[in-house]
Amino acid sequence: MNQQSTKADDTQDISIAAKDLRSDELYFLLRDSIVPRPIAWVSTIDDQGRPNLAPYSFFNCCSPKPPILGFSVGPRGGRAPDGSLLLKDTLVNIRQIPECVVNLVPEGLTLPMVETASNLPPGESEFEFAKLEQAPCLLVKPPRVLGATLAFECKLHSIVELGASAWVMVEVVHIHVHRGVYLGEQKGMKHRIDVTRPPELRPLGRLGRAWYCRISDIETVLRRDGPND
Repeated sequence: MNQQSTKADDTQDISIAAKDLRSDELYFLLRDSIVPRPIAWVSTIDDQGRPNLAPYSFFNCCSPKPPILGFSVGPRGGRAPDGSLLLKDTLVNIRQIPECVVNLVPEGLTLPMVETASNLPPGESEFEFAKLEQAPCLLVKPPRVLGATLAFECKLHSIVELGASAWVMVEVVHIHVHRGVYLGEQKGMKHRIDVTRPPELRPLGRLGRAWYCRISDIETVLRRDGPND
């Protein structure tokens, strides 16, 4: 085999039709390819006022004005006696009490965050289970995570049903910023932040099932036509 044909074989793509994959196979392919992902550490309360806390990495900012965040909530796993899918507490709660807090996970709280992904019975507090401290909010009922890099108090905007999952969009109504990442006014812009400054406050990223990543290698690449702020 000559050098030219070897090069062609090395760069050949594997083409996969999405319709040929089972739902679990497609989930793993998407989860393991769309990386790294930010993590929404979402706190809610149920109709009895009991707090819940869970991480979701299918998450991002949808719009700056109105300020909308979005995260995907899949089913709990397993089925109810009537055959229906079991819903996660986050989705049940936010439908009952349409408020939540989206906390950003700092590196220093990696292990407690993983603990809050445990499959606890409905109503049992992940805050207590993971030994996390709660902090009160100003405009919403659910508590926020004390020590989170940022915490966004939110009210429900809408829920879009997508197969067995739900894309939950929430509107930010108040923001709590850890003093360690707060810069204040910079170049005429108020309330600027830098989440990369203290390593222990840098937001954690999600890769595959049990793989996470830290912000440790930062490169500045300026645009030729700007802006670069």
